[in-house]
Amino acid sequence: MSFSVLFALSAGTWFRILIIVLVFLNQAIWLSSLVYFGAPLTPEQVRLFFSDTADSVSTGLQVQSEFLLPLLLALATAVLLAVFTLIRPLRSGRSWAFSLLLVAALGGVAARWELHKLPSVVQANAYSASFISSANAGVLAYRASQAPAPPASLNGLADHVFGKTDVPEGRATVVFVMGESINPVRMSLFGGARQTTPRLDHLFREPPAGWRMFAKIGFSGGVATLASVPSALRLVYFPNLAERQPVNIFDIAKDGDFASYYYSAQAIHTMQIAGGARYARQSKTVETYDETAEKSAEESLADDVKDVPPADRRFIYVHQRADHEPYLDNCKKYAGEFQVFTPPDGSADEARRARYDTGLQCWDRSTSDIIATMLAEKDPVYIFVTSDHNELMGEDGLWGHLIRHLRTAVVPVMLMTNRPDSAIANAFRQLDRPTQFQLMQLTAQAMGKTVATREYDPSVFYVNGTMPFGQAKYMKVERLPDDEYRIFHYASDGSPAEPPEHLSLKGVSKEPGHLGS
Repeated sequence: MSFSVLFALSAGTWFRILIIVLVFLNQAIWLSSLVYFGAPLTPEQVRLFFSDTADSVSTGLQVQSEFLLPLLLALATAVLLAVFTLIRPLRSGRSWAFSLLLVAALGGVAARWELHKLPSVVQANAYSASFISSANAGVLAYRASQAPAPPASLNGLADHVFGKTDVPEGRATVVFVMGESINPVRMSLFGGARQTTPRLDHLFREPPAGWRMFAKIGFSGGVATLASVPSALRLVYFPNLAERQPVNIFDIAKDGDFASYYYSAQAIHTMQIAGGARYARQSKTVETYDETAEKSAEESLADDVKDVPPADRRFIYVHQRADHEPYLDNCKKYAGEFQVFTPPDGSADEARRARYDTGLQCWDRSTSDIIATMLAEKDPVYIFVTSDHNELMGEDGLWGHLIRHLRTAVVPVMLMTNRPDSAIANAFRQLDRPTQFQLMQLTAQAMGKTVATREYDPSVFYVNGTMPFGQAKYMKVERLPDDEYRIFHYASDGSPAEPPEHLSLKGVSKEPGHLGS
């Protein structure tokens, strides 16, 4: 709107052309932010843009073709404005109506045609970074208002089948830790060359008496945070239209009489898209953490977990920020404790690997601190640890995330428990390359609920593209013998999108010290 007003009041053809260029750049940057981050720009992401521009641009151009249409519509808006300005300079009395109507019409078409699918701007008037964002937010607010309410009973669902099982010993604390951008190949726990996870290594090798850590490499539910976290919270198996599934893990906790808590070092929108942390006795996100120059939100997570009041049944969901780019900014208080890795040569690739590996120690510290808060517990404790997606460091020639490739979904999947011979631990032990859905099934089982879906096939799993619920394409993955996988790509409507692919993970560890067959 501000650009429209400036356009209307300005004099001079070439000055107006400059304004048109700025309008288009504004829209392009806003769309690029949705591609790369799943949300409009924040100051932190602006810093990232300048520190890693090449990666952001190349990723967007290579794998985000689903954003081509709105970008072309924004370009069409700019071209039409330029053509009318050059051919028929407007009188000042007409420029108000012309510019406002043209921008509103084309911007509204772009928003309604494509961007209404993006749940990251579901709150009306929450963002104003684009001249079409208000229309976009309005459409999404209407869609959100039409979403189904949670059923009175979990058994009222059509897609999931819920059963009841015993909560071990009648008492339990279940902790689910969702890491950020964790590449298991870089973890020393799984054989990484650098000591990137020394604390978790120690807990695995020498756990406290009565405790044991089980660690595997499996798969997330998406190639971006916005794609995988809502799918995890909603226990999604088949992604297409899963937004119609109203129940999430907090409803299951409530049904099992678990007091629940939600702590996140990230923005609130991923939790909102998943239906919210309903019934949580405390809910904190990065917007409510008091970050200082000395302490980050990441470093506050363990403190909050430690302060959770004692109870017979507790469920604690933790969403970390480490090891997201900028890799070195996630820990402040403990940053001086970490070994600063140096690249073996002067290449930009090796420098990025060194930064990532240094930052991985922040995740190691954060995760081990969260685990440490539970080590004195005598009642059953189940701590599940995984990541929303990988952060590729050149594997298969790929870098970063937001790449619709199965390697982007390869993540650590771990269980730390003081009941190593329990049904939960035995079930986890039997999993081969666990998927996000299987991990969420075990999380629900630890709270007294079995979760199944009528179309479940253990030889098949699904991975979202950059958006949840199949909104930016998704992958259907078939398990083949010898750690081989066949990948099918589908559009959001379920139609085939690209030719099938094959991937072998034979050289990727399945467990610490154990290479795939």
